[in-house]
Amino acid sequence: MKISGIIYDLDDTLISRDEAFYSGFTRKFYENFVDQNNLDFETFFQIMKDADKLTKWSPEKENLFNELRKKIELNEENDFYVNFFWDSIVKSVKPDLEANKHLEKLNRIKFPWGVLTNGYKYQHEKMKRSGVGNLAPFYIVSGDFGCHKPCKEVFIEASKKINLPCEEILFVGDTAETDIIGAQSVGMKTAWIRMGRSYPLENKPDFEIDHVKDLGSILNLF
Repeated sequence: MKISGIIYDLDDTLISRDEAFYSGFTRKFYENFVDQNNLDFETFFQIMKDADKLTKWSPEKENLFNELRKKIELNEENDFYVNFFWDSIVKSVKPDLEANKHLEKLNRIKFPWGVLTNGYKYQHEKMKRSGVGNLAPFYIVSGDFGCHKPCKEVFIEASKKINLPCEEILFVGDTAETDIIGAQSVGMKTAWIRMGRSYPLENKPDFEIDHVKDLGSILNLF
């Protein structure tokens, strides 16, 4: 298996989405929009956790608030809460020091890599706050390109950016339906971030890993 370059997903691959979600967004949402006299934070946290479990992998964030409405009263339209969600998440993003150290090693040995992330304008700020933006030779935000993973075109665009044939690229991500299926559809090799889960689909990735830092030894890079 020849791997000449790596393209990474961003959320829950190079940064912890869950840390930003629970430590940042969930706490801020409770403080701003929940009747704290009738609902303590521990109970709300479980409600949010249950709603997130059902909607985490959905690209439509309105679904999260539709689930919350089944358990608590929300006075604003979903669009308002979606904007609050993204603003809170972005401001809560922190660098994953181990991931960044891995990326720095790639840069030192001049190994080609880049980032392909689904999303819109908020992803640019995440790249900046995480430190990944300063390290990445290039990155693509799907909303800027005009189609989202798993569409083939955005993966092909990433292969052009990294200047390698798809067959020599390893795509690393945490979402089977968008990251793994999309990358496989254009002939890329794939590595899936487990996050304590079993792979849910039949078309298995080439690798299953716990963290991107594992790739250094798996690929004999350093």
